[in-house]
Amino acid sequence: MNTWDIEKSKHIETPKKMVNFLNDIKEVCNKHKLSISHEDGHGSFIIEDICSSNIDWLFDAQKGY
Repeated sequence: MNTWDIEKSKHIETPKKMVNFLNDIKEVCNKHKLSISHEDGHGSFIIEDICSSNIDWLFDAQKGY
């Protein structure tokens, strides 16, 4: 799995720490049958019924730390 590293301005292999974090969020989403989406107009997050495309979108997050 690769991700864009904002600090290095290049694609890198996704750090294990980040993969573990995202997997934990995915488990919580599955447990509660909810997922996180995003409203582009105001930058707010939206909690929706579980949706695989929302989970996929989350896993496309960029590394900013």
